[in-house]
Amino acid sequence: MFYAPVALRPKKRSKPEEASFSRHEEAKFQDVRIFLVERKMGHSRRSFLTQLARSKGFIVEDVLSDTVTHVVSEDSQSSSLWAWLKGCSLSDLSTLNVLNISWFTDSMREGRPVPVQTKHLIQEILPETPKPAPVNKVSQYACQRRTTTENYNRIFT
Repeated sequence: MFYAPVALRPKKRSKPEEASFSRHEEAKFQDVRIFLVERKMGHSRRSFLTQLARSKGFIVEDVLSDTVTHVVSEDSQSSSLWAWLKGCSLSDLSTLNVLNISWFTDSMREGRPVPVQTKHLIQEILPETPKPAPVNKVSQYACQRRTTTENYNRIFT
């Protein structure tokens, strides 16, 4: 039997990665440094959003550091996001603006960083403190009611 030689398919070459540094010289907005959280958005979406932001003049950091001013996340629960941020060993989390993707899209639409509003913020949800058990309230007229000494309702006597 004769077998035809099997031709190997050429491997697909990956696209060259972008430079891992931020293009600070092309940035219009030096005071805004964005970090995109990739946890739920995926690598390809993150790279697309990074290219879009850099083309508009924003500085997008590839690594979360103390220089970052705005952390943008998409479809993340606030509790897991804040737990992750606390584990990143940043010096001061209170200086960070932790924002959802709506701030990013509004900024891209305007072509400049829009002011941060409460609708953009991802708030840290603090654990609820247990509420004290409700106390039985006595009617304000209870003291005016005539009751016998043998009344078994202790609230009124």
